[in-house]
Amino acid sequence: MKYVFTEPKEYGFKGKNGHDGKFFGTDSPRTQHLIIECQEKLTVSLTQAACEFNYLVLEGEGYFIIDDLKHEVRIGDLVVIPPGTKYTFGGQLKMFLFNTLRWSAGQEIIDR
Repeated sequence: MKYVFTEPKEYGFKGKNGHDGKFFGTDSPRTQHLIIECQEKLTVSLTQAACEFNYLVLEGEGYFIIDDLKHEVRIGDLVVIPPGTKYTFGGQLKMFLFNTLRWSAGQEIIDR
């Protein structure tokens, strides 16, 4: 079993709704681990129906808009998005995202 993972070099997605992502490729059935990069802002708002999303800001600064309230973020900040919460974000950000349950497209609501 693998226990230590290095930051991926390859992107799993680029330019999707205004952000890029690199998957760590862990085999956990309960969590997922990514590097998320944003250069400007998301072009949508998201709501995760089943997943809690946890963003740890690694580089840069920016903001999250959560349930219509703007929160400034910078290096070292942890943003916890409970299931059912509408949010978006922007700025020059590199973040570590870990989500529980493992994400699936069918549970995500995209508001354009």
